Amino acid sequence: MRFVILLLLVAGACSRAETSEPVAQAPAAATEEAEQSAEEAPAEPPPEAAAAEDAQQDGASPLGLKDLDAPPTVELLDPGKAPRKALRTTFEAGAKQSLRVESDWTLETVYGPLIQSKSTMPSLVYLLQTEVKEATKERARFALRVVKVTTQPRKEVQPAQAEAGKKAAGSLEGATGSFAINARGLLEEFTIDAASDASLIVSDMIDQIKQALRLASLPLPQEPVGKGAKWTATQVIEQRTAKIKQTSTFELVGVKGEVVRATSTHAAEAPKQRLKLPGSREGASFKLDKVELSGESKGAWPLNQLGPKSASEHTLSVLGMTATKPRHESVIMAVDTTLEVKTQR
Repeated sequence: MRFVILLLLVAGACSRAETSEPVAQAPAAATEEAEQSAEEAPAEPPPEAAAAEDAQQDGASPLGLKDLDAPPTVELLDPGKAPRKALRTTFEAGAKQSLRVESDWTLETVYGPLIQSKSTMPSLVYLLQTEVKEATKERARFALRVVKVTTQPRKEVQPAQAEAGKKAAGSLEGATGSFAINARGLLEEFTIDAASDASLIVSDMIDQIKQALRLASLPLPQEPVGKGAKWTATQVIEQRTAKIKQTSTFELVGVKGEVVRATSTHAAEAPKQRLKLPGSREGASFKLDKVELSGESKGAWPLNQLGPKSASEHTLSVLGMTATKPRHESVIMAVDTTLEVKTQR
């Protein structure tokens, strides 16, 4: 039933819902189907012709690739009730903070019209160490270290998924990186020293770390706000190498001392774009046709540090793509993720 929902979700938004290459957890039959020789695939048109073809397809996002270069923004929709005050997060150079991130996630994939795969992954616990290296009015720059990643048992996790999750977790332990939080509280300039040939599972875990850091910082409008205030934060995120424009709508629940409580909902869109999925075979090529993303979050964020007292988020993202090489076929990939982030003292 879930696969039918995924098919309707993507196919209902575009005339042909198409996706990428199989994940590591796909059944052997699916892998064999996806790895037919390149000779069976039709030749790809030149980039100019491919772009024209993409632009003509029904259901395409009005976004263009140039729109993804726009800086992140925060826009106030409703200032809320009086009394109102300006909310600002402050950071001090040298400040260190540990974040504990817990995630539950499920991967679902539909290959062509027949082959279906669902993988429930083990629960993950990340311990992240951050340090403010520089703080200005425009942004704060942080050093990042993945101190530890552990897997925990979870119902329906098969031995193959448990082993794959454990192996991927081990490959990320000790990884270092950096990121910035701008004046509006949005994540920028994230980097991490993961291997360039990382598997799709490792790529998903890196996406989870980025998602957790976004959840660790509450975007705030410049204008004074009061209870019930609403604002949007628009930023470009990446998932499975696809660049996606995400818009989050926040509502201020209340402010007590230095702690801000808020809720949010998320939606996204993306232009058609060429992808190369992590872990895919040599010469494999994919085209993103459609993205559907929904999510919601809630939490309590102190204004004088990075990281919430506690925050949780649930997202479901569905990528409709076409595998253009080695074999031309549609694929739908869905990632269902629940994250919980809190500071650890």
